[in-house]
Amino acid sequence: MIDLWLILALLLLPLAAIIAWPLLRSGGLNSQGADGSADTRTLLYREHLAELDAAHLSGAVDEAQYQSLKTELARKLLSEEGGGYQLTGAQQGGRSLLYALAVLVPLAAVGLYAHWGFYDDLALYRDIAASHTGETDRVTEARITQQLSARAGSHPEDLTSRYVLAQRLLVSNDIEGAVNHYRYIVAHEPEAANVRAELAQALFFASGSQMTPEVVKEVDLVLAVQPDNTTALGLAGIAAFEREDFAAARAHWQHALAQMPAGSSAAQALSAGVARAERALADAGGEQSQRNAHTEPAVTSAPGATEVAAGENRIVVKVTLSDGIQHAPDTPVFIYARTSASPMPLAIVRLTAAELPVEVVLDESKAMMPGSSLKTVDEVQLVARLAISGGARPAPGDWQGAVERLPRSDWAEPVHITIDQEI
Repeated sequence: MIDLWLILALLLLPLAAIIAWPLLRSGGLNSQGADGSADTRTLLYREHLAELDAAHLSGAVDEAQYQSLKTELARKLLSEEGGGYQLTGAQQGGRSLLYALAVLVPLAAVGLYAHWGFYDDLALYRDIAASHTGETDRVTEARITQQLSARAGSHPEDLTSRYVLAQRLLVSNDIEGAVNHYRYIVAHEPEAANVRAELAQALFFASGSQMTPEVVKEVDLVLAVQPDNTTALGLAGIAAFEREDFAAARAHWQHALAQMPAGSSAAQALSAGVARAERALADAGGEQSQRNAHTEPAVTSAPGATEVAAGENRIVVKVTLSDGIQHAPDTPVFIYARTSASPMPLAIVRLTAAELPVEVVLDESKAMMPGSSLKTVDEVQLVARLAISGGARPAPGDWQGAVERLPRSDWAEPVHITIDQEI
């Protein structure tokens, strides 16, 4: 914030200079004018008095005239000196006022800015910008989320800050919180199709990666006004695939793929989805699949994409719970794979404590969305968490176990995780 104060200082310095300039200028004039004028008046008085004395001695002026003229000279001198004194006093009062203004105006400006300005908002904006470039630590990230949550409560009309908060909560796996804020925004801005698409995505995650009627409804509303929305197209493809309309799933994913940058991880994941739909079409009816292949352009993987067999994009995880941990049988257990760069799971399974110990498979079917899955990475972190708090977001009191680094070369072997660390 140093640059902000420097800018304020640069703006206030010219004002202070304008106020101080009359002080500097009047100071010089007074030093020459006030004392010099007094000396001149005294000298003239003495000259006139000497002339009057000479005229009186020569008899040109009698005694009565002499006394009258002498009195008049004295009265004139006193009158002029009194006016000069009053003028000097007024000038001194003006200088005091200007000095006070030169100090008070900058202080008042800074105080009013601190009271009515947007100092805290500017600091929050800079933290968010630093977060986008990866220049923040966990403490700063937590502070950003906390400040955005506080602002959502104190400024309910600020939908932009609430939108940023919803995105952060979704990335940090606080899916319920993200859904609540997305709902609020959509309720106040029903025409915000992009936000509605993200709401559909959050609802999909909240339902355990299942296409519920509400998710389908939100997706249809988005595609009605934004047919090229990639988030909605990805979800529409999933919905079509679940109802075994493989041709529609392929069409939706092809449409989304056309909007993606070539070679991106999202493009690779969508290409895998298209290929999966093609295989399902072939299994469902070879002749129909052949006709569709001739009438619709084939989609190839992006340049540089590595073709990996579907069986290789899976990790077998065995999860056990350490003895002595107090919990209810219905306590949620989240088992997921993620990258070190983002807390968003690439694949996730939700169970209960009563089902432990358990062996689960994390694969493409457990992905939270087509554009982010195990196929797109070569190394993951594995986490198994007993959510004592009951929420999807890690909280104090929860227990977890983790594997910090699991390269793709080790995915073929089962991985064992023991939940034994309290958060």
